Amino acid sequence: MNTPLHISAFFIIAFASLAAPSQTRAEEAQQNDFSTHITQGNGQSFLGKSNTFSVNDTQNQGRITTLWNFGDGTSAEGITVNHAYKTTGTYAVHVSQTTEDGQKSEDTTQIKIFGHVAILVADNTLPEDQVEIKQQQAAREQVLLVVIRPKNNGPETVTEEALTNQLLDARDAIIKADYILVETSGSVGSSVLSKLAQHIKHSSDLSFEDLAIKEKGIFILSDTPLGVLAPAAQAAFDQLQPSYILLTKPEAIDLLLAPISSEAAKQTIITSAIDHRLLGPFSARTVKDIGITNLISFGINYLVNKGVPINSVTLVLMLPVIATILSFSRQVIGLKAFGLVTPTMTTLSFLVMGLPYGLIIFAAVLLSGTLTRLILHKLHLLYLPRMALVLTSASIAILLVFGLSATTDTSILASFSIFPILMLTLLAEEFIALQFKSGARTALTITAWTIILSIGCYFIVSWQLLRTTIVSYPEIVLLTIPLNIVFGRWSGLRVTEYIRFRHLLRYIQ
Repeated sequence: MNTPLHISAFFIIAFASLAAPSQTRAEEAQQNDFSTHITQGNGQSFLGKSNTFSVNDTQNQGRITTLWNFGDGTSAEGITVNHAYKTTGTYAVHVSQTTEDGQKSEDTTQIKIFGHVAILVADNTLPEDQVEIKQQQAAREQVLLVVIRPKNNGPETVTEEALTNQLLDARDAIIKADYILVETSGSVGSSVLSKLAQHIKHSSDLSFEDLAIKEKGIFILSDTPLGVLAPAAQAAFDQLQPSYILLTKPEAIDLLLAPISSEAAKQTIITSAIDHRLLGPFSARTVKDIGITNLISFGINYLVNKGVPINSVTLVLMLPVIATILSFSRQVIGLKAFGLVTPTMTTLSFLVMGLPYGLIIFAAVLLSGTLTRLILHKLHLLYLPRMALVLTSASIAILLVFGLSATTDTSILASFSIFPILMLTLLAEEFIALQFKSGARTALTITAWTIILSIGCYFIVSWQLLRTTIVSYPEIVLLTIPLNIVFGRWSGLRVTEYIRFRHLLRYIQ
């Protein structure tokens, strides 16, 4: 009776004895699976910069001793360490980790230390492959080219803010660099320099002396006519006060990627055949230069120097231009939209947010408002309570768009100010209100023309040459006064009326 039980116990003990060594071997293999990888560390740096090195997370391995050898005769201990090199060259950074039970793992990386640094500020109009070529060219000349470039495509205001913040973060490179290269579209580079000066003025832990701005030269590389760039660049010089600002063409960068001083770089461009224009204290306009033709320019320079954001000034200058375009489209062409204020505010929203993001917000508000109107149709509510509910649904739709943006790691939408978004709700409100009064067909037609006109105005005032010219010579906006007087006295047929009554016009002829 007990024999089967003894046999079963025998097999259980035998199986356990066979399984135990296997389990022990698995545990030992898991413990021996110990490797070291340098997870942080830049492959290029410059003299005096504190470089951070760290290794992979080894918290599950118990107590570990981590020793670093930086290749220059110095060493340190720790998971994350900082080290600054005192001489140029290429160094092998070696790390060795030893566990408390004697296991050892190692890893090695390289870092090249440069003695000369140049900074390139560029927007996304400069192709990525061109940036890499310039970096390689500079490295062959023993110059570290630090590139300041926005990570994502976005509207101009977002691009300028991103470039300014990256410049502030690269203060170590700015201190080391002899000169700064700026290659952007239109006046974006000048605006970034002005924003940088305003940030420094209002900063409590950073000053112009800390960055040694007065000893540095700035080169603005652009295909825009230098005469158009000059006023905005002069305003940037007046605020930042570098050694000089030199306007020149993009091909000049090939002469500047060399280990030369700021003064030598200036002389290199001045003595070359490349078109250039030098700005400094000598080119600044004084009070004696104020006249009727440049009074607005002096006023804008004064505002910018006092800290008024240059983007705000640019948008204000665009208002008369946008209004004149809309006036022409109504009085001469005959396109009907939601008056003048709504399409103007819509265009400004597109300028601040960018056309794609502006259309996304507008579509969300419009769709939510229309669905709410259909739902409330049978309740027979008064006008104002209905519109309040429509705006409530619009706000919920905007929050949903923000949430979608956050889940897709597209943070640009959430970074915008609420005011351009509220401007777009004005257009949505006009659309919903017109649906209540005149029906969906009329509302769709007028809304479509409003959007088309706003997009047309957006592309016109987004033209970099036009924007740069108006910012540099703001007196141009005064030309909109006689133009609107002419449009206001227009007594002929509109273009759309010629098309509408073309059959009748044949009999008149």
